[in-house]
Amino acid sequence: MTESELYDIITDNVKRERKKRAVSQLKLALILGHQSASYVARIELRQDAVNYNLSHLLKIADEFEMDIRDLIPETQST
Repeated sequence: MTESELYDIITDNVKRERKKRAVSQLKLALILGHQSASYVARIELRQDAVNYNLSHLLKIADEFEMDIRDLIPETQST
């Protein structure tokens, strides 16, 4: 799995969970400490090399009351 594929999967997982909970991009941005929905929009559109970091994923998992491992795909070392 490439780094880009990993970020794509994480982004899709967060987006799916966000939509399942009816959380807007703005609300998620505020949870992450940003003031604009455009930050999350850029991540979801995979623009400008902006990605969720570990701190973001911890905040999201906490807010969504889920295990952070549910946002990160399993990888196998070769």
